[in-house]
Parts: sequence; structure tokens; C-alpha cells
Amino acid sequence: MAELVVKIPEELEKEIEEMPEEDWSEFALKAIELRAFELKLEKSRKLRHALFKALISGSKLTEEDALELGRKANEEMLAQLKEKGLV
Repeated sequence: MAELVVKIPEELEKEIEEMPEEDWSEFALKAIELRAFELKLEKSRKLRHALFKALISGSKLTEEDALELGRKANEEMLAQLKEKGLV
């Protein structure tokens, strides 16, 4: 596993030292995982949007069908977040 060194201000370091029960390495890892997932999700949304626009240009899909597909995609994304323990 790669190692990441993070420099923090002294004031924040003092605050962290006052909370030794918190696993700050785990906290940082979860924060990084969440941000990486958010970035991947944003990229995925843009791609899905472009694909959706291309598909609907000649599609017989109704607006209701499109909304249902969107709901299913959102459910899948939520399941992935839960699986990663981010929600």
C-alpha cells in the first residue's frame, strides 16, 4: 500500500492530539476514498449525460422511462457508496 504524508497546521495538530480515540489515518483514508468516488461519479455523470443526449436524439423513450432509468442509476450509485462504507 502506498503511503501519503500530510502536513497540517500546528493548531490543528493540537486539536487532533486532544482526540486520541479517533483513528485519524482511517478518517483520512475514508475522506480520500470518498473524494475519489465523488470525482469518478462526476465524470460518470458527464459521460452518462452525453450518452443520454446522443441516445434520445432518435429514441422512442418517454420522459417517464428516462426518469426511471435515472432512478435505477442513482440506486446503483447509492449501493456502491454503502458497499464502500461511505454512506
